[in-house]
Amino acid sequence: MTELYLIRHAEAEGNIFRRLQGQYDSMITPNGLRQIRALSERFRDIPVDAVYASDLTRTCTTAGALCRPKALPLHKDRRLREIGCGVWENTPFAEFERLD
Repeated sequence: MTELYLIRHAEAEGNIFRRLQGQYDSMITPNGLRQIRALSERFRDIPVDAVYASDLTRTCTTAGALCRPKALPLHKDRRLREIGCGVWENTPFAEFERLD
């Protein structure tokens, strides 16, 4: 039987600055790096055959927690990106009411 693990990216700048990320390529925060180390430890003894992620920095950095220790390639696919939010991307949540 195949097991599939769905993992959300670690904390990124958009999360702490309350900005709509969508497909905006935000970076992982220091707390996110701690989350990635914990993820790597959590999956240390779990067999993994393949790792897939969108091509955004925050997802690739997070996915590295699984593929690096197991010497697996990271399969990047832009079709795995979040929904695009157009002109709203990287906009602070507090500005939506003023803008639209």
